[in-house]
Amino acid sequence: MHTQQRRFFNPVIKATGEPMFTVVGVLLQFVSTPDQNGGDLGVMRAGLPPRAVIPLHRHNDAEIFYVLEGAMEVYQDDGISSGWQTASAGEVVTIAGGVKHALRNPDSTLVWMVSVSERQLYCFFRELAEPLDPNAPPSAPTPEAMQKLFEVAARYEYWIGSPSENVAIGINLG
Repeated sequence: MHTQQRRFFNPVIKATGEPMFTVVGVLLQFVSTPDQNGGDLGVMRAGLPPRAVIPLHRHNDAEIFYVLEGAMEVYQDDGISSGWQTASAGEVVTIAGGVKHALRNPDSTLVWMVSVSERQLYCFFRELAEPLDPNAPPSAPTPEAMQKLFEVAARYEYWIGSPSENVAIGINLG
């Protein structure tokens, strides 16, 4: 009897050759999928544009960010302590599942990072991802993209902070 074995040997890929997407203004390149790595991890190359923010939110998946270029500010609130920290090139930010967090790029240069997440968060990003036109600069998210974000987040049971909750931590969404 022949049993089919699951194959885990994958070719080395050149990440820069993978297509680029945008998820509400953030650049994402999906470089290792849960199906490719045989686990529950998604690995993405991410770009946070100048002056961009990722508003306060929470999900049960852990996230890890390894900053490659630039510096970003990261807010975390675990219910006991909270605050902003700066993560620069060569530094790693680990956000445990269930922790409220936000990201922002206060500078005029793009921040590049590697983002590692669990399968559910990877699937969330894939569902929101829109192909990026390589000949045009990334644009601010449209009202339709933001509405889709709220709908998909609700379906995944992700919490997104209100405008007043974001203002309370120094993020103005207006």
